[in-house]
Amino acid sequence: MISREPRAIGGYFELELPRVEAPLHGNALRFQSSRAAFLALLRAGRPTAVWMPWYICDAMIEPLRMTGTPVKRYRLDSGLRVQSANIAHGEWLVYVNYFGLCAHQIDDVLSRFPRERVLIDNAQALFAQPADCLATLYSPRKFLGVPDGGYLVTQQPIELPQTTDDGSLQRCGHLLTRLAKDAEAGYADYAAAEESLKHQEPLRMSALTERLLAGIDYDSVRARRVENFAFLHEKLQRYNRFTFHYDEQAAPLCYPFFDAPAGVRETLRARRIYTPTYWPDVADAEGAPDFERALPGSTLCLPCDQRLTRDDLAPMVQHLLDRLT
Repeated sequence: MISREPRAIGGYFELELPRVEAPLHGNALRFQSSRAAFLALLRAGRPTAVWMPWYICDAMIEPLRMTGTPVKRYRLDSGLRVQSANIAHGEWLVYVNYFGLCAHQIDDVLSRFPRERVLIDNAQALFAQPADCLATLYSPRKFLGVPDGGYLVTQQPIELPQTTDDGSLQRCGHLLTRLAKDAEAGYADYAAAEESLKHQEPLRMSALTERLLAGIDYDSVRARRVENFAFLHEKLQRYNRFTFHYDEQAAPLCYPFFDAPAGVRETLRARRIYTPTYWPDVADAEGAPDFERALPGSTLCLPCDQRLTRDDLAPMVQHLLDRLT
């Protein structure tokens, strides 16, 4: 039991924030980041090796290095399904819910491999339900304006850290700067905040992040993302090389456009439309298959988040259509 001091009463005011009564993933264990949650899971479960896709954020490899866990790699096919993996006794497999659009691929994974040894990485699928498997990870800051935080849903016995993260205040600069100024002004602070989450021992989610997450209207966030994604899909699906099974209830991270015209990312950036690249290090990774190696540069991740309306998205779509037709 963590001892707490009596709550302060009176004095100056804190930032006024609304509070909602239905937190997302209320049964999840709360850490300072999803990679810290993964590290805690690895230490508790002690797998003999973990099968990882080539196409994955290096942040998910970091906990494996920290624990000395052997890493085995598997390939994806063109539909982002696991192509080849032979899980031995004591080994785990991690599958990424890419862009929040891989519910069918997850069903395929869980039908082919022992569920009790499969971990689903839902960092790009905040609103997806936890899978019936070893564990499911979430990273709220990929979808929401919070400085850090990670959710772990698992039936495995995991002992939460005794210490609570106290670094969130130092990671809020970019959130406040973008609110008060613009995106470009806060980018350096954003990069510094991301860097500060590397190589950390697991900590409990900070009180600040918990309070910020408790004030979000998740139904509204989900609805706007669904609406925006549907608009982009309607306009662009005929030109998109990747055919995904679109679940109308999914609230994707972005709209992934495969095999985008050369140079379009740069022209969009010149118009202050920013399309992140996931994950550029894969292109130069030794041993990476050709398909995965090409994904970071050829996939245009168009924003569809809750801050945007159709009026925001229409010029972006038209610019892309002008390049495609």
